[in-house]
Amino acid sequence: MPITTTKMKAVSLCVSLALAGILVGCNQNDSAPLVKDDAYYRGQAEAMVARLTLGEKLDLLSGPGYGSADGAINVKQDVAGVAGYINGVLRSADGIDIPALKLADGPAGLRINANRDGDSASYHATAWPIGTLLASSWDVNLVRSVGAAMGDEMRQYGVDILLAPGMNIQRNPLNGRNFEYYSEDPLLTGKMGAAIVNGVESNGVGTTIKHFFGNNSETNRNQINDIGEPRTFREIYLRGFQIAVDESQPWAVMTSYNKVNGTYVNERKDTVTEVLRGEWQFDGLVMSDWFAGDVANNAYKQVLAGQDLIEPGNVKEQLQQSIDKGDLSEAKVTEAAINILTQVMKSPSYSQLPVGNSPDLAAHATLARQAGAESMVLLRNEASALPLAATSKVASFGINQTNTYKGGTGSGDVNAASLTTIAQGLASRFPVSEALQAYYRDFYENNKVYHEGQFGAKGYYTCAEAAVSPALTSLITAAASEQEVAVISLGRQAGEGADRSSGKGDYLLGDDESALIDAVSSAFHAQGKKVVVVLNVNGVIDTAQWSHKVDAILLAYMAGQETGHAVADVLSGTVNPSGKLAQSFPASYASVPSSGSFPGEDTDGDGEPDDLYYNEGIYVGYRYYSTFEQAVSYPFGFGLSYTSFGYGSPAVTQNTLVSGAAGSLVLTATITNTGAVSGKEAAQVYVSAPEVKLKKPTIELKAFAKTKQLAPGASEQLSFTIPASLLASFDEAGNQWIVEPGNYSAYISPSSDVSATVPVTFTVSKEIVVSHTTAGALALPSGVDAATVTTVTK
Repeated sequence: MPITTTKMKAVSLCVSLALAGILVGCNQNDSAPLVKDDAYYRGQAEAMVARLTLGEKLDLLSGPGYGSADGAINVKQDVAGVAGYINGVLRSADGIDIPALKLADGPAGLRINANRDGDSASYHATAWPIGTLLASSWDVNLVRSVGAAMGDEMRQYGVDILLAPGMNIQRNPLNGRNFEYYSEDPLLTGKMGAAIVNGVESNGVGTTIKHFFGNNSETNRNQINDIGEPRTFREIYLRGFQIAVDESQPWAVMTSYNKVNGTYVNERKDTVTEVLRGEWQFDGLVMSDWFAGDVANNAYKQVLAGQDLIEPGNVKEQLQQSIDKGDLSEAKVTEAAINILTQVMKSPSYSQLPVGNSPDLAAHATLARQAGAESMVLLRNEASALPLAATSKVASFGINQTNTYKGGTGSGDVNAASLTTIAQGLASRFPVSEALQAYYRDFYENNKVYHEGQFGAKGYYTCAEAAVSPALTSLITAAASEQEVAVISLGRQAGEGADRSSGKGDYLLGDDESALIDAVSSAFHAQGKKVVVVLNVNGVIDTAQWSHKVDAILLAYMAGQETGHAVADVLSGTVNPSGKLAQSFPASYASVPSSGSFPGEDTDGDGEPDDLYYNEGIYVGYRYYSTFEQAVSYPFGFGLSYTSFGYGSPAVTQNTLVSGAAGSLVLTATITNTGAVSGKEAAQVYVSAPEVKLKKPTIELKAFAKTKQLAPGASEQLSFTIPASLLASFDEAGNQWIVEPGNYSAYISPSSDVSATVPVTFTVSKEIVVSHTTAGALALPSGVDAATVTTVTK
C-alpha cells in the first residue's frame, strides 16, 4: 500500500463551545498555538455537519461565483482579487459561525489585486520563478523555502487556500500552460510538488494540487477527450500526484477540465474515489476547476464520483433537484460536506486570525533572485565564454531585454511591485552600450502590442523583434568594434487557454530573430568576440537551427520579478549555474513522439479537436528518446557549470527489497568538485529494469539529490533511497504495481545521457507486489483497441 502522511499542523485556535460542545470559529486571542492532527479536525467536522441543515450543507458544496464575493456566504476580511470562495455558514442563534474561505491562484506566487477600492495601500505579492524553472533547480530544499515564503504571503494577506501547485506532465512542448508545470517526468514533478505543498502549508494555510489529471493541452480544454491505456495514465500522468499525496497530503486536489477515456475526470468515481481516496488514502477535499465538466446539467455526477466542491458552481438548486429526483442522496452530500469542513476548520479564516498585510517582500525578493539564478540552465559555453568579467563591456541586443517576461499569462500571473528587466539587470552589473539600450527602449514604446488579460489576470504587452534595419546594422557594427561581448535576449510568452505553435516566431525562431543572431554573430566573431544568448521563455523552443552560431546559451525561463538580476548574477559568475533540464530539448518538433497527435483530432468537424490520443504510451520525453535512440539537442537532466564534477565510488549500500513491498534500495556516490570554481551539482539516478511481463523504457529516473556548495577539491557523499513503490511498474492484467525479478542497472549520472556512466547493479530475486489496484479503473472506452491508441511500442 502507498505510504501516507498525516501532517501535524501548528495552528492558532480560539476554542468556543456551543451548546453541543462543537468547535466554532471565533476571534483569536493570545493563547499559544495548539497542535492538532487531521483526525481531530475530521471529528470536529463530523460533529458540526450533524448540526447543519441540508441547505447549509449544499451551500458548502456549491462555490459562490467568480471574481467577486457577491453571493458568498459569511465572508470575513475579504481579499480583493481572489479566484473564489468556499461558502460559510452563519446561524448566530445556534452558535454556528463558519466563515467563508478565500481561494487564490498562485502557481508562480499569490495572485490577488494589488490595489483596493478606497484604500491607498498596496498589496503586492512576490512573483516567483515559474514551476519549470524551480524544477530545474533539482533542489527540494530550495523549492520548499519558496513554498514557505508563498505561504507566508497568503497568511499575511488573509488567503486560506492556494490554487497551486500545477503538476501536469509536460507531454508536448507546445502546451501553453507548461510554464506552470514542473517536468516531463513524474518523479521530479511529484517531489517538486510535495516540496511546494509542505513549504506553503507550514504556515497553517492550504494548497491545491492540480489539474488532476490529463490537462496536458489547452486547446478545447473543456471538451477534449484524452484517450490512453491505464498503464500510461498511472505511470506517467497520475504518478506525480500520487507522490505528492504520499509525501505532503495537501489540503485539496483540483480535478481537470478534460475527459479521460470518454468521461469527465470529475465524474469518474474510479479516479476520484477509488484511486485518489482509496488506493492513495488522500484525506483532503476534492474540488472542480472553475466551470469544469457538465456542471450545467449533471453537477450531481461530480458529487457521486467523490468530488466535494463544485467551483464556482452556484449549483445548490440543481443539487437539491437531484436529491428530490433520487439521483443524489443526502448521505453523499453529508460526506462531501465533512471533507470540505475538515479543511475549513484548519484555516486562518475559520479561527478568524488577524491579518497582518505585511509580508517581508524584500526578503522574498532576495529568495526569488537566488532561486531564479540557481535554477537557470547553462546549455552551451564554448571556450568558457561565460562567466563575464565585471569590467566586460556588454552590447545587449533583442527586444526581450526591455520586454522581459517575469511569468506566463492567465491565472499564473502575479501582481508584483516591480520587475527587473534583463536590460536593467545587465546595466546594474556591467558597462553597457547605452545607445543600444536606448534603441530598444524606443522601439518597444513605438511597437508594443497590448493584450487584454484573461481569467481575471491583468493585460500584458508583447513586441515583435526589431528587424535588422540599416540603423540597427550600424549599431551592431559600432558595438562589435567598441564592446567586448554581445548578449542577445530572446523571449516567448504563453498562458492559460491556448497552446503554442510549432512554426516561426514561437517554437522556431522568427525571421527577424534569426537575422539578428546572424548579424550580431558575424560582426562580433569577426572581431574575435563572444556572443551569448539568453532565453527568457515559457517553455522549450528550437535550438538546433542556430545554437552553433553562438558561444553560450543561458536558459533563464521566466525567473519572476527578479529575472534581470538573476540573469546578471549567472552571466557574471556571482552565481555558478547549477540548474539542469526538467524536460528534453528535442532535435526538432517532428521528433517529439506526440507531435502527430497534439493537440488532438477533430472528429465532429467543428474545427476544434475532440479526441487526443496518447499515442506514445509510457514513452514520454527522455523515456522515448533514450529507448528508441533518438537524437536530442539537449537531454533531460543536462546542465553545464563553470566548474566540473567527478562522480566516484557509486555503490548499492543497502538492498532490503527481499522484504517485499516495504523494502527499498539505497545507493551512494561521492561527488567531487574537480574544477576551480565553487558550485553545486544535481546528481540523478536512472534505473534500467528487466522485462519479464512488461516492456519498459530503457532508463527511468528513480532518485536525485543536490550537493551543497562545494569548494574546488571538496567532496560530498550523496545518498539516494528508492523504495519499492517507486521502482514498481503497473501491471494492468494483474491490477497491481509490481517490481519484476531479475538484474537491474542503476546509473548515478549528471543527466539522462548515461552513455559514459558505469552502472552499479542489483538483483530482485522474485516478483514483488507493491500494491493492488482497482480492477478496471481507467479502462479504454468500449470498442477502442489498445493497439490503435498506442502506436509507439517497443
